[in-house]
Amino acid sequence: MVKSFSDLISFFNIKEYINQLMGRCYPPERDRKIADLRELVYVSAKTHGDRPYLRFRRDGEDFSLSFVGLQKMMERLGTAFLNLGIRDGAKVAVIGETSPEWIATYLATVNSGNVIVPLDRELTPDEICNFINRADVRCVICSPTIKSALEPRMDKIPNVRYFGVIPEVGFGEYLPCDKPPERRFVPFRDFVGYGCSLLEAGDTSFKEVKIERDAMCAILFTSGTTGTSKGVMLSHRNIATAINGSWRMIDVGPEDVLLSVLPIHHTYEMTCGILTPMLVGCTVCINDSLKNVTKNMQYYKPTILILVPLFVNTIYKRIIDTARKKGADKMLEVATKVSDTLRVAGVDLRRKLFAEIMETFGGRLEKIVCGGAPLNPEMIGHFESFGINLTQGYGITECAPLISVCPFNWKKDRSVGLPIPGLEVVIDVEDTSGGLPIGEILVRGDNVMLGYYNAPELTKEAIVDGWFRTGDYGYMDADGFLYITGRKKNVIVLENGKNVYPEEIEEHLEKIRLVGECVVVGRRAEDGESIHITALIYPDFDYAKSVGLEDKASIEARLKDEITALNKTLPSFRQIRKFELRDEPFPKTTSRKIIRHMVS
Repeated sequence: MVKSFSDLISFFNIKEYINQLMGRCYPPERDRKIADLRELVYVSAKTHGDRPYLRFRRDGEDFSLSFVGLQKMMERLGTAFLNLGIRDGAKVAVIGETSPEWIATYLATVNSGNVIVPLDRELTPDEICNFINRADVRCVICSPTIKSALEPRMDKIPNVRYFGVIPEVGFGEYLPCDKPPERRFVPFRDFVGYGCSLLEAGDTSFKEVKIERDAMCAILFTSGTTGTSKGVMLSHRNIATAINGSWRMIDVGPEDVLLSVLPIHHTYEMTCGILTPMLVGCTVCINDSLKNVTKNMQYYKPTILILVPLFVNTIYKRIIDTARKKGADKMLEVATKVSDTLRVAGVDLRRKLFAEIMETFGGRLEKIVCGGAPLNPEMIGHFESFGINLTQGYGITECAPLISVCPFNWKKDRSVGLPIPGLEVVIDVEDTSGGLPIGEILVRGDNVMLGYYNAPELTKEAIVDGWFRTGDYGYMDADGFLYITGRKKNVIVLENGKNVYPEEIEEHLEKIRLVGECVVVGRRAEDGESIHITALIYPDFDYAKSVGLEDKASIEARLKDEITALNKTLPSFRQIRKFELRDEPFPKTTSRKIIRHMVS
């Protein structure tokens, strides 16, 4: 960290400033595409060979798995599945933390002609059983904690024939072994070992499987209760299209190292954080716990992260709070302004000026892709000032999930980017009151889901004349960049007919340092007719205490002043009329998105 202006001068080292070309296109080699997930594994193994694909730690010990090693594990496990009668579209559930075994299970399942069902490891045991039964699962591969939850409930999942348990310690050679027994929890290595035995005996069943690109290969349950969650059916074509689009739009290559932080059962993390890196030869390092993110960044020294806005906001707040506690917040502000000014003149000193900040991330972090929820556009500039290229994209599970992304070399404030190649995006305009043609975002292309599992009526509502109705509102500019204004179901319709998109107001509220989390809702006024825009706020109590706000009354008074000032910048119909403080954080999904329907 720069501590004085003389330090700034000592760092001064003029170097040639190279502007990135503005444009949609990356080098021609990015036009190479994979047709399905089997081709993904074999092309990656052939291209990247024994280079490390996965790096991870167990019980303090370092391990790695190469691209070829993953291919072999997949072949062994897939061969075992086929010989256990798990074939012809049988369902395999995988539940647990990110691990090589989890990834191998996913790939062995889909590439043996079966259907993978990734489940959230934070579901309750009864919810897990419910989803297992809804999907008619025949095999479960899970972590030890899930085993402990399911073992007493075996009678509730009678159709599951096989159970494999992912190890917590160790990783290495798999020895040939006999067929795993039915209806018993056995180590994951027994399945791979059984596959070893079969392959040594000349079994070629796995390699003979013909991939049907348009057949269902995955069921992903959306967030919600077990009764309201929808099972999104994806095909090889769907997922491969999203992978190809991700690689085409985001500049990542074999020299990059990615730290996998988000829950792997989410298609955002699996497609963009696990499968796309496999195609490009990027090494993926597995974060073993959220509490160890900073430590693991310093250990693995990633060059790229795939995150959601909550992580980005938290990282930035910690940087600012750390500077403030050290009495260096003003100096950080000055250094940022000086650095930004010098960059305009062609001098880039960010890696030297902010070396201490960069060391927090391992010293090599260059890129962050953010998705999953709206990102405060100011964050892009903040991270850019430190030397980190932050961009955002947009997707939905039903699109495997990628719809659009801002390339690192062509970004626009507030935009979620350009549609990925081959995907059509249109706006079904409904609202022009704010001067913009806002409406529901409709998409059509090869990454759009097959439909909802066992729910033909819901599928008909979601896909109309080949167009998938996303349920999100937004607009597009003249360059084809997409902008999100909010979820259709969250729109607040005022008594005068004007539409208010709560996500836009939340974006403003999140700039108030005292606001930790917030949700904007419409509350019916006492007259029974008017609707008041109301902000529900969970304050940042640690920050409040650090600036002398010791009780709820003082926090409320400060927030009242801040919101009054904010309202002066907003049109009258968007102004916050009331706010309510919460004592507890909002309920969230495992991907750290607030569960709005649980907010009262």
